[in-house]
Amino acid sequence: MLSFSSVQTARPPATTPLIPVDGSWLKPEGRQHSGSVKYRMVYAKLRAAIAAQHIGAGTVLTEVTSGSTGVALAMLGRSLGLRVVLHAYTSIDPAKRARIAELDALLLLHDPAQPVSDLLAEVAANVARGGHWHLNQYDRRSTRLAWHEMAGEIVRQVRAAGAPPPRVFPCPVGTGGLIQGVGSVLRREFPGIRVVAVEPEPGAAIDGMRNTAEHFMGRSDPYDPAFPDERIVVPAPRERATVDGERLGWSATAVVELARARGWRDAVIVAPD
Repeated sequence: MLSFSSVQTARPPATTPLIPVDGSWLKPEGRQHSGSVKYRMVYAKLRAAIAAQHIGAGTVLTEVTSGSTGVALAMLGRSLGLRVVLHAYTSIDPAKRARIAELDALLLLHDPAQPVSDLLAEVAANVARGGHWHLNQYDRRSTRLAWHEMAGEIVRQVRAAGAPPPRVFPCPVGTGGLIQGVGSVLRREFPGIRVVAVEPEPGAAIDGMRNTAEHFMGRSDPYDPAFPDERIVVPAPRERATVDGERLGWSATAVVELARARGWRDAVIVAPD
């Protein structure tokens, strides 16, 4: 079996700064090793699985992904010398598709009309046959826990800056792990903070986000719609925002535009990529 130290051959997540923006804080996770905040979640789940001896030297790592999680898993899998098999829709971002290919992962593409539950069932069948380990970013409990280290980093940075406690945590909703994992810690450490779920308005497409009223997996969905204090839907941005010389992804742009429109101060915004 791989040992816990094996995952240390892969780079631990980078510590990203908090950048002051319009009286709030922005955490630019595009600076992460894989270019996305998902590197943190994948690293944490791999570390836990290796420590629990769920992953061996010949284990195949697998997941259903819209892009960023797949890039992170491919990167970490290669550093561990493990094969990675990913399932995605043909609509996957071309740049992320190319990056996955560069990292030598096998990417299986599916028709967008096929329900994600079908893709997950295919992964589960491979796991049941043996030799595969499912990252399972769709598991609510383990995925929430995987974000706690990042949340602690944010808390330490806010306090080290001597800043007032943040009052708002607006967060894009994708699978739902980020908002729930980080949001639960921020609620504990900064009582009174409002957790705001930011989703595309009906019919709008924003990379890395979903409208949970239109796209929800029922009981198996990793996201709990009752978790946030407020849900706000937004239009797709016309162009990506630039903050402090940092070009943000589409989901972060949508959140920054919302914060500016609402005049929020003392907010913490995680820019996923």
